[in-house]
Amino acid sequence: EIQVGLVTELGQKTAEIARLTKERKKLQEDLGALQLSMTPVKDEPEAARGLTTRAELVEKIRVLGQDVLDGVKY
Repeated sequence: EIQVGLVTELGQKTAEIARLTKERKKLQEDLGALQLSMTPVKDEPEAARGLTTRAELVEKIRVLGQDVLDGVKY
């Protein structure tokens, strides 16, 4: 009876390890894709480097646009 329980538990743990291994592989692939998407392009302006979200990019564009408008006023 104890052996049956151990065999059952071993089977469950083996299945869990297989599932986690598959999940880890997918997460590593996702991470690789994200890292690739964050790699700066050859002609990327210095001002855009380090921006990681669309919101940050939109805010940077707004600030730069305001700087241009302020420069035109004077």
